[in-house]
Parts: sequence; structure tokens; C-alpha cells
Amino acid sequence: MNRFEHFRELRQDLSALLGGVVDALASPALLQQCAEEQRQKLQCLINRHPFLDLCYLLDAQGRQLGDNVGASRRRGLARSGGDGVDRSHRPYYRLAVNAWSPVLTEPYLSSANGHICVTATAPIRDENGVLLGMLVADSELDRALALLEEDDIRRGFEPYFKAIYTLFSMGLLAVSVALGVHAIAALAQVWSTVAAPDSFAAPFQATILFTLALAVFDLAKTIFEEEVLLRKDIRRHSTTRRTLTRFIAAILIAVSIEGLMLVFKFALDAPQNLWLAVLLLLAAALLLVSLGAYVYLGGQAEVLLSRHREQRHETD
Repeated sequence: MNRFEHFRELRQDLSALLGGVVDALASPALLQQCAEEQRQKLQCLINRHPFLDLCYLLDAQGRQLGDNVGASRRRGLARSGGDGVDRSHRPYYRLAVNAWSPVLTEPYLSSANGHICVTATAPIRDENGVLLGMLVADSELDRALALLEEDDIRRGFEPYFKAIYTLFSMGLLAVSVALGVHAIAALAQVWSTVAAPDSFAAPFQATILFTLALAVFDLAKTIFEEEVLLRKDIRRHSTTRRTLTRFIAAILIAVSIEGLMLVFKFALDAPQNLWLAVLLLLAAALLLVSLGAYVYLGGQAEVLLSRHREQRHETD
């Protein structure tokens, strides 16, 4: 499940969280204060809620009042301007202009920090319901979702985990290169045995080395892609199923090739041991069937969970 599907699943809770934060400060009195007082109030709001990235005020026509107030971790946003910018065309303004309670946008690419974010907007109205302005707060989508699921501690350790996985994948890559070098060296022996048709040791050795090099390389590639490059949601069974499927597939390919090589080797040199190669191929076939059953049952479980979530949302 990607982050957008995750957002749709948790949108109601996320809207309540972010909407409550901005609604607590949004009041006609805030718009009557001077610019410095408004900035101090917005800065205090961000300091109390570390999942917020950016805050600012709009007037009733969608024109920004004062500069952006950014979180300290976003140095470029702390004083990034914005005063007087017309934001009446932005989705958060259009959603809030006719609303009476805070609204939450769909995820979008922020022009301020280049991250996928969501925006909560609280309309500010007088006692007669006339729109006076809006309080707008941006939050990076991943940070908001992590906070909602109390996953912010794990996210803090994630860069260290990725560094460790990178080291291990690079180590496996080095092993794969070394095996490849040995396999290329074994090719020289293959050519030297062309004149001796009864000797098959060199060709089999080169094939095994190339197979092992390929299997180790595929394992290193899988680790690097799954644990370093791709964004994973460890709470989703689909993520675990995808990772396990790729690992088992890499092992399955290597075992199948080795079994095929043993069939040829035993058929030529030791027919009495041929049953060992057959057992290896049967083990590979059983592994393939087991993997297929696991993927099928896992997919069915995801369908049932999705239906359960939809029914729960309809009930709510």
C-alpha cells in the first residue's frame, strides 16, 4: 500500500488531528493583532506541534497576511516570504471559502519544500458568519501519518537502518563480483578441455560460479531496493509479502539452475547419484508451489481487510 492509499484510509483521523490544531488558534482576535504578534502565535503553534512545516494567514480574498512561518528544521522556510501573495487559486482556499469547519486537502507536491504534503485550513468567521480570513498549516504527509500511528520513533532510526542495509548490500555485491571474476578465470579451463570430451569438470565449475554470482548479485539488488530505495510500510502485509517473494524467487532461480546442472553432471559421470539431483529439483518445485500458495492467500487476506475497512468507514 502506497502513501496515498494509506492517506485515504486514515484521512478522517488525520483531518481531525490537523483540523483541531489549526481550529484551536483560528479566531477573529488573531486577525486583529499586529503582524509581529500574529507571527509569534504561529511560531508558537509550530513549536508545540513538530509535525507542522509551515503556517500563515490569509484574508477573505485569499491574499496572504505576513510572511510564512516555518519549522526550525526547515531552515529555508523560516523566513521564506509570502506576504501579499494571492493564494485564492489554491485548493485549500477553495475548499475552505464556503466551509464552516477546518478542511484537509488531498496530498500534493509542496512548492515551498518539494515534499508531498497536506494542508489543513481553518476558516475564520465573525458572529454573523462572514468570512474574515483563514489559518493555513502545511504538514509533510509522511510525518503526519507517522505521528498518527505513533511511528515517529522508528522513523528517527530509519536512516541508520538504511545505512546498515547499504553496507551489507555493497558487501554482497563485492562477493558477487569476486565470484564473477573466478567464473571468468574458469572459462580459460573450459577452452583447454575442448580437446578432451570426457572432461566436464571445468564447464560445470564455470556454470556454477556464474550461477552463484548471479544469485548473490540478485540478493544484493533485492536488499538495496527493498530496504534502501523503496518506501516500506512495515505494518502492511503486502509489503512483507513483496519482500519475501523477491527473496524466495532469487533463491528459487539459483536452486533450479544448480539442480539442472547436477542432472547433467550425474547423468554423465555418476548415474547412480541422479536421484539427488531429482530431489533438489523436487524441492525447488515444492518451494515454487509454496510461494504461489503464500502469495495467493496473502492477496486474499488483503482483499478481506480492505472490505473490512470499507465497511467500518461506511459505519462511521
